[in-house]
Order: sequence, then structure tokens, then C-alpha cells
Amino acid sequence: MLSLLKKLWNWLKSLFIASPKAINPKEVKNTPPEPSDGEYEGILMGLFEQVAAGTTTDGLREWLYSRHCNDKKLARWLEVKSEEWLLYPEDYQTLGRDLAALGKVMTGNLGEVSQRISLQLRDAVRDVSGVEEENLGPKETDLTEVQKFYQLLNQGKTSTTQGLSTANNTPIVQDAEFWFEQGTQKYMNGDFIGAIASYDQALEIKPDDHQAWYGRGVALGNLGRFAEAIASYDKALEIQPDFHQAWYNRGVALGNLGRFEQAIASYDRALEIKPDKHEAWYNRGNALGNLGRFEQAIASWDRALEIKPDFHLAWYNRGVALGNLGRLEEAIASYDRALEIKPDYPDAWYNRGIALANLGRFEDAIASYDRALEIKPDDHEAWYNRGVALGNLGRFEQAIASYDRALEIKPDKHDAWNNRGNALGNLGRFEQAIASYDRALEIKPDYHEAWNNRGNALDDLGRFEQAIASYDRALEIKPDYHEAWYNRGVALGNLGRWAEEIASYDRALEFKPDYHEAWYNRGVALANLGRWAEEIASYDKALEIQPDDHLAWYNRGIALANLGRFEQAIASYDRVLEIKPDFHPAWSDRGIVLDNLGRFEEALASCDQALAIKPDFHLAWTNRGAALVNLGRWAEAIASCDRALAIKPDLHQAWTNRGAALVNLGRWAEAIASCDRALEIKPDYHEAWTNRENALRNLGRL
Repeated sequence: MLSLLKKLWNWLKSLFIASPKAINPKEVKNTPPEPSDGEYEGILMGLFEQVAAGTTTDGLREWLYSRHCNDKKLARWLEVKSEEWLLYPEDYQTLGRDLAALGKVMTGNLGEVSQRISLQLRDAVRDVSGVEEENLGPKETDLTEVQKFYQLLNQGKTSTTQGLSTANNTPIVQDAEFWFEQGTQKYMNGDFIGAIASYDQALEIKPDDHQAWYGRGVALGNLGRFAEAIASYDKALEIQPDFHQAWYNRGVALGNLGRFEQAIASYDRALEIKPDKHEAWYNRGNALGNLGRFEQAIASWDRALEIKPDFHLAWYNRGVALGNLGRLEEAIASYDRALEIKPDYPDAWYNRGIALANLGRFEDAIASYDRALEIKPDDHEAWYNRGVALGNLGRFEQAIASYDRALEIKPDKHDAWNNRGNALGNLGRFEQAIASYDRALEIKPDYHEAWNNRGNALDDLGRFEQAIASYDRALEIKPDYHEAWYNRGVALGNLGRWAEEIASYDRALEFKPDYHEAWYNRGVALANLGRWAEEIASYDKALEIQPDDHLAWYNRGIALANLGRFEQAIASYDRVLEIKPDFHPAWSDRGIVLDNLGRFEEALASCDQALAIKPDFHLAWTNRGAALVNLGRWAEAIASCDRALAIKPDLHQAWTNRGAALVNLGRWAEAIASCDRALEIKPDYHEAWTNRENALRNLGRL
């Protein structure tokens, strides 16, 4: 008697379903507005005060950063403004001395520029008066010098006469200027509320002062009062419609309110007036990016980079947009440009890692995350995605360690708990995996992926009813979750509830008709119900989607054999062997079908092929024995069955086939003993009863 191999069951689990986060996981923030001349002047005055107070070089830099400025920016501004000061060097002798003092304390570019301008002012004074600058005293008091400095620096504030504090100035203008200067100084010192109050005082005296309206808007923006800031910029623009700084900062405020279309319109107005304002092109790109208009955003950042090629934020955000478009290699190149300019930019290293991971370059991604973490060790997203990359490499212990670091920093990061569970599941530590999923679900009870993965772990522990309950929770939250319907079907199959299993696969296929694993396992469930024609139809659907699925071809062959369609069964097994020539079960079962067609030599050759691949394959030895019986080679048949029984002593088909060979050799008593062994194992095996009766009849005992 020939034996069929039990149908193979393909279980698709979702134990490691997580992937890197979206390509733009970090918030893209607008850059602070470029300080106006008045703001730069306030910064410089503050620096002079810090120098006089004995502040160190590092302290000066920290003070600058606290004012949203740095030494490079201030040095560039000084170089531009010095051209104006050198036109009237005698008016700026105190400034020259203060710059000299700053240059002695400050290192780097700012120190060099300060020293150079100080010397230029000294030489210019010497050329005009012929007197050494250090022998001159200030022409006016220090307070008057500061007032004059503010007056000349602030755009739109320059008087036709010099010295606003003289008796020739009207008290109203002097008071308005005073309050404006107070507002600017308070703003630069970080006192935004005080700055607004001072600007309001200036505007009571001079309501058409567009600079005061503008400064008021900037201070409001720094307090997060964006709607009020916009109203203030609008007042400035009513007075001076070509005031590009106001259009620009109005755009920033609108962007912070999420009103991106209006922000773009505001940046466009700024750029009509000042086409080379790289900050406006940059933030225009940010607004477009937030609207998902990535191609236009890239074009806008490209304009910013034409003007300022070393603008690392533009290179970075350009990379983010390219990533969102799936242009990952270009995104990486853009991040690399940002990192050439600013090697310590953690977000660029992080998002570079995301792009590399999406390309499947997990080792490179990990290296990139590591660079981000060197700079910013508390970046929980970098630790998390590092864990994802390690998991994709199969390095699950390291992945767990990485998730643990993320969770030390952010204990309520539910997706880290979920992925930690995935890694534990892949290590076979299912109880711990369930505990990890439970932590995720404490934080986010509607986290359908965690309910699904929890079900998978329970299924792996053989707790099928609980697994189904977990899948049901996932499906309450997300009824179209095809993976959960599929995995629910697998659990039902493990309980032998095949009709329900099929219904579950059918639900999965409603939501994902090309889900070949569901079509395949549906076929297996139909086989268990003996519905072979439907089984074949299900495999055919699976094979339309994935033609190289050798298991579907194999089980299709078994179903055809069960229907007696032997030639088609052979064709199906042949397709299996084209795809996977070393798939020994197909060789063995092909032998069975050939035997049923009376092609015994071919059947024997097919079984021999199976045994060449897997010499201990007991079913092939049994089926080989059956073919040898049919060829009348009874001694060889007995030897073949004995080989099967040496491997699997409880194989009732081998005992039966052995009995058939012994009957044909006239060894009646041995034949009866062999059939009795088969019937001890499977009492209802009618082939064994038939062979036993033949032996008894030949002995005359029937």
C-alpha cells in the first residue's frame, strides 16, 4: 500500500512586522528670523557690557547663543556695517575702543574682525585729524554715543541731522526713539514682554513707526503669540509695504500656526522685494513640505542653496523631502552635504540612518544612528530605530538592548515595547514577549499591532483560544486588519476548527485579495475537510499571485491525486521540482502517482531520487517497497520496507507492504505477523486486514 505525505502547512506569522518610522520623523522647525540692524546693534552693545564685566571667551559665546546669534553671524554684520562707520570715523572713536577690547577677549573670526575694524577706525581718525586716536577723548558722553549708534544702525531711523539727543530734536521724536531703543535692548536681553511694553510706548508717541510695529511682532513671535505677531506685522506693512523683513517674519508666524498656504504667499511677497533672501526661500520650502508638496519644496530649498551653499538646514530638509518621495539615494547625498557643513548635526545622522534602513542597508543605518547618538545620547528615536535595524539583521539580543535604552529615556514609547516583544518572540522567549506587548497595551490600549503580535506569541505557546481572543481585540480596533484575520485563521486551524478557519481567511482576502498566504492556507483547510476541488482552486489563486510557491504546487498535486487526476498531479509535482529540485517529498509522492498509473519503473526511480536527497526519508522507503511489490521484486520490497521500519517502527503502511511481499513469497506465517503489527498500530487499516486474510486462506485457516 502506498502512502501520501501529510499536507504541508505554511504558517505566516507577523512576529517582526515593524519597520523604520516615516522618513520625516523629526519636526522641521522654522529658523529664527535674521536679526535686524537694530537687533544686531543691541547684541553688540550687550557684548561690550559683558566684556567690561570680565566675561570669558566661552561666556561671551554662550551669551551670544542665548540671543539666537553666533560669532560668525555677528562678524559678517560688523564687516558690512563698518563701511558706514568708516565714512565718519571721528563719530565712532568710542566704538573703536570697545571693538578693540572685544577683539582681545574674543577668539576666532569675530575677534579678528573686531580688531581689524578697530584699527581701521583708528587709522581713519588719524588720516582726518592727524592726531593719534588714543589721545582723543569722546566728543560726547557714552550715553550720547550709544544713542547715535542706535540711530545710524536702525534702518529707517537715520535723521538728517546727527545727534538725536541734542536740543535741536523735538521731545516727541526723542521719546519715541528712546522707547524704541529700550524695546530693542530688552528684546536682545530676552525680556520679550518688556520689549513689547517699550514698543507700545514708542507707538503711542509715533503710531506710524513701522520698525516699532515690526519689533513688536518679533517679540510676540518669540512668546508664541503668533496671531498677535501677524497683526503687528500687518500694521508695519500698511505703513511700509516693501518691508521685506516684515513679510518674511509674517510668513514664519503663519507657518507656526499651520497656515502654510498663507505663509507661502507671505514669503513670496518678501522674495519679490528681496529675491536673494535665502531664509525666505528656505522657510517657503518648509511650508511646502508641510503641505506634502515635496517637489516644490525641493525647488525652493535649491534656490536657498544657490544663494547660500553652506546652509546645512536646507540640505537637511531637502533630504527629508527626497526621502518622502522615495528617492532615498538622493536623500542620503543631501544629508551628506548637510553633514559636511555641520558634522555634529544629530538629526541629519538620524534621518540618514532612516534612508539607509529603507534601502535595506541595515549595517550602514546602524553606523549612522551611532553617530547621531554620539552627539545626542538621549535621542530615544535613534535608539529605537537602531533596534529595528538590528532586528532586521537577526541580531535580536542587541535589538532588545537598543529598545531598552530607548525605554530608559522614554518609558511610554509603546512601539519600542512592541518591537522589543517582536525580538523576544524571535528568540523563542514568548512569555517575556507577551509581557512586553502588555506594557505597550497599557500605554496604548488601541494598539492593534500589539494585540496581533501578542496573539502570535500565545499561538507559539499553544494557547490557541487566548491567541484568538487577542486577534479579536486587534480586529475590534481595526476590522480591516488582514494580518489579524489571517493569523486568527491559523490559530483556528491549530484547533481543528477548519470551517471557521476558512471563514477567517475569507475575511483577510476581502481586504487583501492578493494575499497569497491566505489563499494557500485556505487550500490546506479545505483539504482537511476533503473538499479537494475547492482546495485546488484556492492553490490556483495563490499561484496566480506567486507562481514560484513550490508548496502550493506540491499540495495541489496531492489534491489532484486524491481526485484520481494522476497525470495532472504529476505535472504539478514536476512544477515543484523545477522550482526546488531537492524537495524530496515531491519526488516521493510523484512515485506514488506513477505507481497508480502502472508506471512502476518510473515510480521506483522517483522514490530513489527522494532517497538520494534524504536517505532517512521513511515514506520514500515505504513507497519504494510498494513499487517493488508491483514489479514482483518481493525480496527487495521486504528489504525496502525494513529500511523504513528501522527509521520509523510504527509506520503501519510499511508493515502492510512488507506483509504483501511475504504473501507473494508464500511466507504465510511471517506475512500474518507483519500484518498483525500493522493492525496493532492502526486497527481499522483495511489493507492490512486484506493481506492477513490472504495469508490465512493460503494456510487453510479460513
